[in-house]
Amino acid sequence: MICHRDPATSLSKILSKRVVGGLVVAVFVTIMLLRLEVVDLARLTNQVAGPIVAPPKPAAPLSSPAPPATPEAPPAPATPEPEPVTYLYKNQDEAASTSPFYIQDFCNKLPAPRNPRGLLVSKPKDQPIVIFFWRQVIWDMFIDWKKESKTLCPIPLSLQPFFNHYREKRTGYSEPWENGYAPCIFWSMSFNTYDDKHGSCNTTTNGNLNYVITSNYTRFEEADLVHMSFPYFDGTNDPPYFDTQLMPPRIAHQKWVFQFQGESVGYYPFAALPAYLLQFDLTIGTPASMVDVPLPFIEMTPTIALSYANIKPGYPLDKTPEHSVGLMVRNCAARNNRNALIDAVVSGLNAHSYGACRNNIDIPEEINKPGKSWVAVKQETLAGYPFVLAAENSNCMGYISEKIYDAFAVGAIPIYMGAPDITKYVPEGSFINVADFKDFDELVKYVKTADRASFYKWKEIVKKDPSKFCKGCMPLERRSECIMMEKVHYV
Repeated sequence: MICHRDPATSLSKILSKRVVGGLVVAVFVTIMLLRLEVVDLARLTNQVAGPIVAPPKPAAPLSSPAPPATPEAPPAPATPEPEPVTYLYKNQDEAASTSPFYIQDFCNKLPAPRNPRGLLVSKPKDQPIVIFFWRQVIWDMFIDWKKESKTLCPIPLSLQPFFNHYREKRTGYSEPWENGYAPCIFWSMSFNTYDDKHGSCNTTTNGNLNYVITSNYTRFEEADLVHMSFPYFDGTNDPPYFDTQLMPPRIAHQKWVFQFQGESVGYYPFAALPAYLLQFDLTIGTPASMVDVPLPFIEMTPTIALSYANIKPGYPLDKTPEHSVGLMVRNCAARNNRNALIDAVVSGLNAHSYGACRNNIDIPEEINKPGKSWVAVKQETLAGYPFVLAAENSNCMGYISEKIYDAFAVGAIPIYMGAPDITKYVPEGSFINVADFKDFDELVKYVKTADRASFYKWKEIVKKDPSKFCKGCMPLERRSECIMMEKVHYV
């Protein structure tokens, strides 16, 4: 059989074989030439420099060589000059740059109430005023939040940011609560019950008004008034010096009422800042010069005043005891010089100190019995001393605690240190004011020779007219809910 080849295919194969063969020959020739060049280069090197020989090892040094020098650190880059700042106006608020804790005598530089206004309510008069009692857990650090987080109650979404922040800030509980829910303990913590409190007040402008006080967070948005009376955990170290996220959300129709009572502005200065107070529609409590409606911490009525007037001196006026002063102080971190005063009366007047501060005598066992109230223990212990040291934890306007009244209750003469306006709250000439003396030594000398009888003259005056007991300690109304009802205006 005769096979016919395609001319083009045959030529292509022939050329391919020839090209491949040529490439192989070219590569072979190149390798040989390179080998010849390497051999020639080695021969040339030996002729010029001699054969390559390894260098000899250096001799061992006679002593240890010096350590290599530490390289110098590169110079630090130059700090750029700060850009100049232009202040168009000076901020006149001292608290903008200084914490109120460090402003001298801050608690006696109180802002006056601004734009006093009523509580505008837009609902029918025949419906009760709903007051939401906004009071956070007092001892939240002792609560088993893991346990309490197993029982949840519904909340409106407006409260979600508050509860999120509260859990992170105050509880130490890491597991988030389900959105729309919070531990039901919040509902019962104010009154130890889930039930609302109902009442009524007779007002001068609106007659009898009914009210409901609730801590039902599910119904928070329905409330007409939000009553905040325990702000003591809201303070912070940075401006504005209070935690805005621990406050309730602002609902358009609601009015806010702030009650500050029972504590000193010296310990909670943020409560006296205009930035804080101006958030509220009504302020109640103390100091009187700072709030819309003054309400002293210690209740005083004509009946109570008369009872103090009828108490006889606790120690005979014609005798001088070895220990003329008694005192009982538990807070040793006062924001005034109370500790130095205690030292002075203990050393100079041989005072008996029953409390934790400068303690030098124990409370008698027959007095300090289980179940007895602290007030009863305190008054029974101090009974029988001619003088009782009644020193507050701070010298702040309007902060008058039970201390001076405890002295009246046991027939003693109070040696008082504290509020500059104390004369508004007790009878004239009824106490020794530490502020009247240049130093504690002068005070001690005076107490040693004081005419004790002169400090009881007020009793005869008050027996005839109990209202003479004080100038500003007997408000017409003590119930905060009725104070609020009196300020309600319907629109």
